[in-house]
This record gives sequence, structure tokens and C-alpha cells, in this order.
Amino acid sequence: MGTRTSATLRAAVAMRGSQNFLGAAWVEAVVDHAPARYRRDVALGLLALSPHYFHGPDRHQEAARNRRTRERLAAELVGAYVVDGDVVLDYGCGPGYLAAAVAARTRGDVWALDISAGVLACARVLNGTPNLRYRTPAEFAGSGATVDVAYSVAVAQHLTDAILRKVLSDLFAALRPGGRLVLHVVVDAPGWRDEQEWRHAAASSLLGWLRWRYGLNCFGRTGAQVIDLLAEAGFVDATLRPVRDLCDVDDDVAGQHVAIARRPELPGRRSGLPAQGSWVPAAPLHDQLSGEGPLSAGDGDPRRHRAGQPNSSSK
Repeated sequence: MGTRTSATLRAAVAMRGSQNFLGAAWVEAVVDHAPARYRRDVALGLLALSPHYFHGPDRHQEAARNRRTRERLAAELVGAYVVDGDVVLDYGCGPGYLAAAVAARTRGDVWALDISAGVLACARVLNGTPNLRYRTPAEFAGSGATVDVAYSVAVAQHLTDAILRKVLSDLFAALRPGGRLVLHVVVDAPGWRDEQEWRHAAASSLLGWLRWRYGLNCFGRTGAQVIDLLAEAGFVDATLRPVRDLCDVDDDVAGQHVAIARRPELPGRRSGLPAQGSWVPAAPLHDQLSGEGPLSAGDGDPRRHRAGQPNSSSK
């Protein structure tokens, strides 16, 4: 495939803009109407066109890498907070490799949400399991469901501050009292621009605007900002830890961080909280960490499950 053709297709799959890759209306239709024998290859081919999902030229190797690393994250990071029977929420599930691995660890439902109808269509083909429910945030909002654990990986760094606040509020509302949030974040990354720098570039040139509208934006934040955002959303006992301290995985996330927090056991700890179970669609967060230990707004082991120590057994 020529460079010009490839660039045109990449622009087409990102047609919706605002980080909604594979969000163009035709993507879902192509997957759903592909002959059954070719549907997996069609889904993999579409994922390979997006800069957010597959990075290498071999889509089958990328699929295998995603499955391998997400199974490790499910076992050692997210799974540490999931007890068999828990209902779980994955915000920004993408092709569903992590959601499928988490779904294998609980008999409860796993709600896997993404703003892109196209990537959800791919996820259903590649990673469908009986207890896995792929939905848009709006569809989850209409379900009235609440969850025991919510997590989000490789999402927060792509969100503006306004969307981040909205997502945290929505995740808080989706969690039952005592429920735990596991949030992957990127902190103080060298060369990463903050949101104001991105906005300045977008206002300064057409190329800057195109990158802002259609590119894969990565916003730099500090740990203090993350802790503050979590507290503002109503979470307590917020703690930031390096992923490598909790999980041995051959992936970019190993050099990044995770925020652990929980919804208080007793509702109404802050004014203006949405009613339990209410959800208005949204997304995640960010951090900075000293070498000596976690940056925290609360006490105790950040891996502590709401009912005690995390469950390390797999289903």
C-alpha cells in the first residue's frame, strides 16, 4: 500500500476526530457486513489503520502482542482488585484484549465501553465472551448498571482536562460504595506538551489544528494534578504507583504509573454527587511520583481490595 493511500485511509478511520479513532460510520458497517470467514482479518486490518491500537506493520503479530500483554495486565494489575463474581467496568476498551482477559477472571459481567462504534465492532469479532458487554458510554448510561471495580488503561493521557473531569465523575457514579478505581496514567513524560501547549499550537497553524483535531494527542500532567482530580470527583485513599512495582509486562505501560482510589463506603461524602448509578458519558487522569514511594492522598496499601487483600487467584 502506498504512503499516500495509507495516509488517506488513516484520515478516513479518524474522520470523527476528537480521539474517536475508527469512529467513522462506515467502519462498523464494513465489519458487520464482512463474510464470516473474513471478519477477523477485516477487523485486524481496520485496527492496523489507526495509530491508537496497532503500532507494528504485522497486524497478526500486533494482535498477539496485545493479547499477551493484556493477559499479563489482567492477571497482575487489574486482577489484583477483582474478586470472582465482581461486576467490572473497562473505560476505553479499544479492541477488547484487556476486557476479555479480565472477563475470564470473574463470573460477573464486564462492561467494556468505548466512544468508537467501529472499534467496538472489531472488539466483538476479536474478543467476544459470554459475560462481556461491549457498549458506548451512552448505552451504559441507559442500562442503569453499577459496578464493583472500574479500570482504564491507555486512555487518560489522551483526554483534555474537561473530559478527564467528566470521566472521573462518571466513573465515580458507576461504582458502588466501596468500589475501587484502577487508572493507568502517564507522569512527567519528557517531551510531552501540556494541554495549553497543544491548544496554542492548534491556534497557530493549520497543521497544528489538524493534529489537535485528528491526531493522537498526549497531554502531560503532574501527580499532584491527578490526586486533586480524584479528590474533586469524590474518590478517597488515592495512591499513585509505578506500574513496574505491581506488574511485569513487556509494554510501554511498564514505565508508567497507576492510580488506585475508591468510592467511599458511605454515599454523600461531598455535595453535588450524582445519584448512585447515574451516568453521563465521559473519560480518565494523571501523575508525578518521587523515587521513594507513592504519592498519596490517603493511607495504606494501594493494592488493598475494598474487602481486604487483593485476590491473586485466577478463574
